[in-house]
Amino acid sequence: MGEMVQSNNCKQSSMSPTITITYEVKPPTSIDAEGLASAKTGNFNVKSTPADGHKVYYTALREAIEEARNQVGDELTVWRDRVGKAELTKEPKKADDDEEGEEEEQPEV
Repeated sequence: MGEMVQSNNCKQSSMSPTITITYEVKPPTSIDAEGLASAKTGNFNVKSTPADGHKVYYTALREAIEEARNQVGDELTVWRDRVGKAELTKEPKKADDDEEGEEEEQPEV
């Protein structure tokens, strides 16, 4: 299957903190990628700051992480399904005549 590169960053600005997730999917060249972005960056705002108090901030952080996880998960599931369908239509490899599961008989000692 292809290769995926992902990075997670949590950036804090003067406003609310942001979670940034960037990924790049590198599927096999035989995959039909029409309508799919192979690279994407998503920004997810944390609707609170540490100044609002730990409980409020961590609740908002948990919600932003959940939103990011769901969105990226949905996007990558589309890729997984597309690659999986392509794998199902591949012709199975033929085994060599020598490797048909038969073991060579060992001479008795």
